[in-house]
Amino acid sequence: MSRILAVALVLGLGFTAALRAQNDVSGSWDLSINGPEGPISATAALKQEGDKVSGTLSSPQGETAVAGTMTGTTMALAFSVSTPQGNLDIKVSAEVNGAEMKGMMDFGMGQADFTGKKK
Repeated sequence: MSRILAVALVLGLGFTAALRAQNDVSGSWDLSINGPEGPISATAALKQEGDKVSGTLSSPQGETAVAGTMTGTTMALAFSVSTPQGNLDIKVSAEVNGAEMKGMMDFGMGQADFTGKKK
């Protein structure tokens, strides 16, 4: 009985590690954002350490630092961009499935959906 329990525990830990590795967002990503004024291409360079995510987002508007968390398959990021009207805080929520992600960007005054593919 204890041998079966030990095998089940080892398999469970292996499965959890495999899921975590599958959804590691570290690396470079090509993003396609459906912005309010049309499509926007961007790239993200992300680093994940445990549940913490950090990196940079580069778009035609420039480059900005991003930070957030990865919980299971859900990534949450936040960043701020400078505009002529002042700083604009943006929140990102995405579901990550291996080398693909899909989510929403909340600009406070509107939202935009996006997709991403790992390079």
